Amino acid sequence: MNWYDIDVRLLESKTPLTEHVSPSPALDSVYVSSFSTVSWVWYFLFFIGFILLGYFLFTRAGNFSDKRASYLRVAIVFCFLLGVYGSYLIILLWNIPFSVIPDTMRDGVFGDSFGTLNALFSGLAFSGVLITLLFQRKDLSETRFQIASQQVESQFFNMLAHQQEVVRNFDLQNKTTNEVISRGRDCFRDWSESLQDIHKHYSMAFGNDEDHLLPYELVYGMARADLSLYFRSLYSVFRFVEGSGYQGVAKFGVVLRSLLSDYELVLLFYNSLSPRGMKFKRFIYEHALFDNLDPKLLLEPDHALYLEIEAFGQNEAILKLFPDPPGPPDRERSAV
Repeated sequence: MNWYDIDVRLLESKTPLTEHVSPSPALDSVYVSSFSTVSWVWYFLFFIGFILLGYFLFTRAGNFSDKRASYLRVAIVFCFLLGVYGSYLIILLWNIPFSVIPDTMRDGVFGDSFGTLNALFSGLAFSGVLITLLFQRKDLSETRFQIASQQVESQFFNMLAHQQEVVRNFDLQNKTTNEVISRGRDCFRDWSESLQDIHKHYSMAFGNDEDHLLPYELVYGMARADLSLYFRSLYSVFRFVEGSGYQGVAKFGVVLRSLLSDYELVLLFYNSLSPRGMKFKRFIYEHALFDNLDPKLLLEPDHALYLEIEAFGQNEAILKLFPDPPGPPDRERSAV
């Protein structure tokens, strides 16, 4: 009998393969043992324990060297992924009896159920790569900024050291004996005393002080080689600070101001009133360069009024010379 001779009625009389067979009582007892039958208390305790384990590993990571700390951080990430996959596995097998879980897990359809989770983690991994690149870009930008700032600071202090070297190389000699009278910053004291002497003789001779720059012009003419070099070197330092784009320009100004002696300030003051000091005047106002200027060292204290009040910062001895000076309310000033 071949396939075409089979009677259809014979097929209908056979018992269908899908006929339900009542499970035995033993199988019924196994069937009810699944994840859905486990008390929620156990899940809660497991969840709390998992969090405590991660917190323990995280706190311990800071107590080890960089290498061991990296291992612990990797372990934290691994535990997190294991917890997510474990939770997803429980959800998939929620009503599946424990006895048939191995057979279910070998099913290809069950393996495909993790495709969504795998795609999710793949997306998270890609997002993590992008975030890492963004952080690296930010760190690289900050590193470049720090390097640029360090280069500006290094160049500033090199220029400042050169300017101070210019001052140290000054010397005044007796034209008759060629004996060195003073060196370095002491030269500014001698020049300032010469200013005072010329001013006294000029006042006694003419009885007025209309040309307040005449004493300075005479001193500058005698010490032109040294003073011109000094003013140009100092101006170049301030101009570098102005064009550096450095955020701490005010700090540079404070450093420069702290290195100027009292007698240097006197020469700078009168130079700023002369035509050759006009370009330098903006740095005087910007950095309040005469914050430490003693008005008693000027030819006349009232000469301070030839400059704007911003040049003197919080110099109370000079600020009180200005009639009703405007300014921040925190300054204590007494008007004349």
